[in-house]
Amino acid sequence: MSAAPLVCSDCGTQGRRYRRGLCGHCALTEDLRAVLDDGQGGIRPELTPFFEGVRRMRNPRAGVNWISRPHVHAMLRTLADPSFPVTHETLDSMRPWRSVAYLRDLLMLHGVLPHADRHLMLFQRWLRDTLDGIGERESRQLVERFATWHVLHRLRRFADRGPVTEKQTQQARDEIRQAIAFLAWLRERGLLLAACRQAEVDAWYASAYTARRLTHAFLRWAMRNKLLARVTIPHQDTRNPAPLSQHHRLALIRRLVTDEDIPLLTRVVAILMLLYAQPLTRVLRLTVDDVLHENGEVSIRLGEPPTPVPEPFAGLLQQHIQQRLNLTTATNPDARWLFPGRRGGQPMTTDAVEHRLRQHGIRTLTGRTAALRQLVLQAPAPVVAKMLGYTLDHAARLATEAGGAWARYAPMTTPGDTGQRTRDS
Repeated sequence: MSAAPLVCSDCGTQGRRYRRGLCGHCALTEDLRAVLDDGQGGIRPELTPFFEGVRRMRNPRAGVNWISRPHVHAMLRTLADPSFPVTHETLDSMRPWRSVAYLRDLLMLHGVLPHADRHLMLFQRWLRDTLDGIGERESRQLVERFATWHVLHRLRRFADRGPVTEKQTQQARDEIRQAIAFLAWLRERGLLLAACRQAEVDAWYASAYTARRLTHAFLRWAMRNKLLARVTIPHQDTRNPAPLSQHHRLALIRRLVTDEDIPLLTRVVAILMLLYAQPLTRVLRLTVDDVLHENGEVSIRLGEPPTPVPEPFAGLLQQHIQQRLNLTTATNPDARWLFPGRRGGQPMTTDAVEHRLRQHGIRTLTGRTAALRQLVLQAPAPVVAKMLGYTLDHAARLATEAGGAWARYAPMTTPGDTGQRTRDS
């Protein structure tokens, strides 16, 4: 005799019960109502889209566990309180910053907060905390001026053209860290920036040039603003390693196509970089709508026209689309990203994917350069540039370096048409 089916005591759904006869979704709804209670037994109208979106996540257990964390509970109780406005500024006062960033993404995803550039906002928050940690007043003022008028100004220009990337904010952080370290190094020697001369600059770079290379930005800014005497900034060649040979590139692609011990997501990302010479930042901005199916053929929109996807990679790509990760929580249930991330409305981060690639010894940077050089040997640079989303100048330069036979090819373009390329290449 079979056991009677389990039925939720609230909604009547058959299936596993979570607690007190409730299914997972009803338990999550109960917890959300409690934590978002406005003090009058209801939920603030502006938080209703957030409430509805979170309670419908495919994996309600994850939502219940998230709400139960003390700092998350405290943040949600603050938002539920009608005396606090539901704004970005209210979230700026909360801690810890990683949890705040996750909650902010959810609120923007569900339309509760207006969209804001997440990486720019994370950088601004990091900058405030970093400046607060500088004890010496003059150093803090110098770093604040450099950060505001040079680093932030550059990031805001990027934001005007599209989302600021993780790589761009990482470089910005490193430039500020190097400025702080250089000023501290001078103080240890009893010097202020105004007293710094060529000997000190040479000594700073002498022992660790590669690690301290990003001090260049601060020193140039200081000289432009007459805060530092004119000095010569040391230069060493730190160019990327030579690209993979065509033989090794093709061998790596064959391995990725056939080696089922490597996770499917990792294989698909790496092949997109190695086959189509795409930077990781651009691969992660692709959506499922960029993968096209027509007359039994698969193509991918990297530029114009869309680029054909050969078998067996076409099959792997379609298999990945059906098995995409991070779709069971409230963050990305309806995501169109080809590689959805764990934060609301966001794709996977470059750090997360680079870690996956390193685990399997996949050299995508040198392989991507090799791919582009091989492609411009096989077809005119303007054609390659338009199909893969590169600028004509960049593709033509690589064609010349590679000794391509298409140097005199006259592209059929309209005046001013130079193709497009992401800022992160």
